[in-house]
Amino acid sequence: RADYGSKDLRRGFTVETWLRLKSLAPDQVVLDNRTPAWQGFCLQTSSRGTLELVRNDGRSESRWDCDPGVLQPGKLHHVAAIVDGGPKVITFVVDGALNDGGSFRQFGWGRFNPNYRGPAGDATLRVGGRLDGEVLGLRLYGRALRTSEAIGNFRHGCPATKGAP
Repeated sequence: RADYGSKDLRRGFTVETWLRLKSLAPDQVVLDNRTPAWQGFCLQTSSRGTLELVRNDGRSESRWDCDPGVLQPGKLHHVAAIVDGGPKVITFVVDGALNDGGSFRQFGWGRFNPNYRGPAGDATLRVGGRLDGEVLGLRLYGRALRTSEAIGNFRHGCPATKGAP
């Protein structure tokens, strides 16, 4: 069927990380499970000094990034990239704040291809392979976190530092 029937389960996923970047130079890979054919997902720095989530299901690729100006080199950051498969929306929550677009864009959320089939990629997740900094915590969820859950995880603090941000 053209709408994939039961293949689109309207599920989502969330990538949540605690990290400290020494610089915001582009193309630093925080985590990556893409295959040689680029299928999978990747969290990386962009040319705008942001973190972007790149998703490729083998048929199409889409990207969305956090708001410019929210990340600072040398500072510990909590970043949650939330991909909601129901309404086909992606959002970022950085340091306990939902990115709302600021003066950069009208909305802090973006829609993605309704035919997106999911983040499946390589069986190995590579963390911090090309990164000028460190990843102190990482959680992957097989569902879209609620914004309040991401904020609560930020308020709980970084597991590696055992304290509040």
